Amino acid sequence: MIRSDNNRFGKPLYILYPGDHHAAADNSLIATVVGSCVAVCLYDYRKMIGGVGHFIVPGSIGTEGIIADEVAAQGITSMEHLIGEIVKLGGDRKSFRATLYGAGEFSGDHGLDNVAGSNIQFLHEYFKLEKIQVAREDLGGNYRRKIFFCPRTGSSFRKILMNNRDHSEFMRLESEYINGVFGNNERFGKVLLFD
Repeated sequence: MIRSDNNRFGKPLYILYPGDHHAAADNSLIATVVGSCVAVCLYDYRKMIGGVGHFIVPGSIGTEGIIADEVAAQGITSMEHLIGEIVKLGGDRKSFRATLYGAGEFSGDHGLDNVAGSNIQFLHEYFKLEKIQVAREDLGGNYRRKIFFCPRTGSSFRKILMNNRDHSEFMRLESEYINGVFGNNERFGKVLLFD
């Protein structure tokens, strides 16, 4: 993640790289670009605190669902890191709302089948189990998205990227992140979801 104070928005801008998460309670902006990965914008509408997580679930989720699935443990861990950052700032899980972006499918990407479908399945199951309202989602398709999120208001903006050369650095970083996640066979251990 990098922070920019000199930008066209006139407020602190945090740019997330694949695998990053950031939460804040100030009038800043959090931005990222997602292709195959997902960006979860999470907002506590009572405390006006929010954050974004940029991650991927590395593979297909089995028929037993995300709690019993080792592949889904990566996504649960990523979500818990984001939630933990918001809670540290004073947020309360009971008043969270989510906006979901990404999980695009690109032919030939990473040599994997239905990764986007598994990521969408993970998000739907996770937020249902955690009883967190999903206010809006823009998932799937075959395009990349540039996301801006304001943690103070919970508002987000998505721009479809047609000219991928302008964001080739993000595409390279996402590809490196995905290859690293899929290459890591480390076990995550038992997953516990909170009430």
